[in-house]
Amino acid sequence: MPAICCCGTFCNGGSPLVVRLPATRWSPTSRKSLSRPTAQESFQLISLRRPRQPPTGNQPIPLPDNPSSQKKVFEICNDDHELSSEDSSCSPSDVLMLMDALRLPVEEDLYLSLIKECAESKNASHGAALYSHVRRTCPGLLRRPAGLLLANRFLQLFAAYGCSSAVLHLFDQMPLRDATSFAVVISSLSADGSHRQALHVFVEMHMRTGDRCLPVLEPRVCWLAALGVILRSCVHAGELYFGLQLHGLVIKVLGSCEGAVFGDLEDSLLQFYSKFQHQENAMSVFKRAISVSRSAGSWTSMITGYYRQGQFKEAIYLFREMGRAGKKRNFYILSSTLPACAKMRDAGWSGKQVHAIAIKLGASSDKFVCSSLVDMYMKHELPIEGQRAFDSMDGLRDYVCWNALLIGYAQRGYVVDAAKLLNKMKANGIEPQESTVHHFLMAFNGAL
Repeated sequence: MPAICCCGTFCNGGSPLVVRLPATRWSPTSRKSLSRPTAQESFQLISLRRPRQPPTGNQPIPLPDNPSSQKKVFEICNDDHELSSEDSSCSPSDVLMLMDALRLPVEEDLYLSLIKECAESKNASHGAALYSHVRRTCPGLLRRPAGLLLANRFLQLFAAYGCSSAVLHLFDQMPLRDATSFAVVISSLSADGSHRQALHVFVEMHMRTGDRCLPVLEPRVCWLAALGVILRSCVHAGELYFGLQLHGLVIKVLGSCEGAVFGDLEDSLLQFYSKFQHQENAMSVFKRAISVSRSAGSWTSMITGYYRQGQFKEAIYLFREMGRAGKKRNFYILSSTLPACAKMRDAGWSGKQVHAIAIKLGASSDKFVCSSLVDMYMKHELPIEGQRAFDSMDGLRDYVCWNALLIGYAQRGYVVDAAKLLNKMKANGIEPQESTVHHFLMAFNGAL
């Protein structure tokens, strides 16, 4: 038996053993075909190429069961009915619940964004829940200087809801207040009808600084808005003397920029003096204001004030001056000027001029302008012109226009025309009021 030598060959007594293999020629067909891997082998190969999965962390904390809100943050509804905008979006309360479940702190910017969303949705319950969350998680935030902006936003939110009691409750708990805080509280009280209480808050704001008004009254825009609200509250409360003092305070504090002040407060001051029939003071304010800053409300207040005092010529003159100044006269100014034209003893000449301007501006079809035109023509005993003004409102007639023409016919003794108009009024589905029928019966009895 041959032994294996150290050289790796079979040796037989010193002579090597040579093994000769038959020579074969390589050809492509002689290569063995490779078989495809099975499904199990391919799965093992793919699994080997995948990176190692990270270890699973702690499981998320489940959301607490709140009996007041059983709705999930993201709810998938498979019902046949369509989802409304409220069902398909999460509320601020859901956002806060999710932040609490994840144990994440709520920043002030997020609170401000949620307050804005609550104001747009006009849902008072969401605003109350947001305020309760701030007091529970950050009890001292609203009392610190850093939380003044957030406290003011909550004041504006409660004022938008019309909750003046909540506004006062938060305002009393604020150790730091600025002009925005006072302006929001004053506006909320005035809108709620508590005009005298709004005046008391303004007095408190002024007493905090005495003669140093500007530090607490900054920003100036907030103070100017508060002054306009206070002047309207003075009208409703009947406080003429308080309004006069307020006007003096405006001149004292901001006398250097008087033009800008009167440009912003002109409407409120003119309405204040016109309501109390102080037309001389109103005219002084009107003349002192910059002509460019005079709004349509300022002209309307002056015209209405002259009409209430019986100064009809001055009212019509001011209406013409408005046109010379290049100011656009709207529908309300036209309807405020026509009653003064009805009182003029010029056979309706001034009223016809205003009517021509209304036709030029396209305002003759307005229901308020039309009723004023009909009343003006009937008071000047011009029934044909009144009927034409009434006919120009084809398709836009309401009870005001029907009533103006019917009372005009009845008061002027046109019984037949009034009876025809009354039947036509009922045929159009408009039932006359008892006062209108009373005027017709009085005219009928007078004709007999």
